[in-house]
Amino acid sequence: MQVRSAVGTVGPVVAGAVLSVGPLLRFGGPTPADVVVTLLAWAPALARARAPLPAFGVSVAVVVGWWLVHGLELRYLLPAGAAVLLLLVWVVDRCAPRTAAAAVATCLAVPVLAGAAALAGRPGGAAVVPLAAVTVTAAVVGRDRRTRRAYLEALEDRAARAERERDARARVAVVEERARIARELHDVVAHNLSVMTALADGAGFAPGTGQAREAVAQIAATGRQALAEMHRLVGVLRTDDDPAERAPAPGLADLTGVVEQVRAAGLPTVLRVTGRPRPLPAGAQLAVHRLVQEALTNTLRHARGARSAEVRLDWRAAELAVEVTDDGAPAAAAPDRAGHGLVGMRERVAAWDGSVTAGPRPAGGWRVAAVLPLAAARVEEDGAPVAAP
Repeated sequence: MQVRSAVGTVGPVVAGAVLSVGPLLRFGGPTPADVVVTLLAWAPALARARAPLPAFGVSVAVVVGWWLVHGLELRYLLPAGAAVLLLLVWVVDRCAPRTAAAAVATCLAVPVLAGAAALAGRPGGAAVVPLAAVTVTAAVVGRDRRTRRAYLEALEDRAARAERERDARARVAVVEERARIARELHDVVAHNLSVMTALADGAGFAPGTGQAREAVAQIAATGRQALAEMHRLVGVLRTDDDPAERAPAPGLADLTGVVEQVRAAGLPTVLRVTGRPRPLPAGAQLAVHRLVQEALTNTLRHARGARSAEVRLDWRAAELAVEVTDDGAPAAAAPDRAGHGLVGMRERVAAWDGSVTAGPRPAGGWRVAAVLPLAAARVEEDGAPVAAP
């Protein structure tokens, strides 16, 4: 990249210097002085990108000085006049409009002086129009470059702002949805727990009686009602009314079925488990199951030319590492490969203090990896969740 940039900077300058000396052949040159002036006028053009205005000023000083020393004879503009026009393009492109106008006026002073000399009887009047034309052309080219660059910068800025606004809307939507669910869950749980507490207090005053048995039965009924209401509340986030949605939440034992489904769809997929498995709460198992399911679904939808996929569960001393890899190339338009699907994975795993990363593999293909700390999902020997320390 650096070599290419150096060639792009030096190449036009060397070519321009060589070509600008060529027309002097018809005048019996170039002389050593012509070559020196050409080098001095073209050398500032090497800094045209970093400092176009100083480079333009140095080149103009060299050319105009050479021209004035030789009595305003137009042929002495030939060795390096093209360098001034090249730098004029960069000044109009990169500098402020007033500075660009002053540079154009400086270049137009040459045909004006040539015209004044022609009126005084000196030769060279025929070159006034061509000199003015090439100066205006250089200014137009510089203006066109400036307009095009501003347009591209505006497009990039608009794309960046659109991306920021999209991310901001997504974050706001997540926060609003969490707040709504939290409020509704609070209402449901608070009401039913209050009823259950009151019934339990009543049963405690008359243990072993029929009223106590009725209160305990009412506590159980209220608990079931609370669970049903919470199920309906969370269910509003689902779009599928299939009765299968009411089945128990899938866990690690169901990963074999997910792999078999992907394999049946035509993508050879393997499941590898290393280390000593430990019991996990249903919620943590569901998070791992959904992550694997989403990653394999994205492989089927977006991985071009994928020939195989692998799911790996690595049980370590303090964490469970999950990795889903494939050997396909991500499609050009595959937002879910690192978009909303990944957001959902991160939300589920983050609930258990875990983290998710996704991106292309150095050897080719795509990789989704998650780490779930076992301390955040500690369970007892019988599988009942306990509070993390």
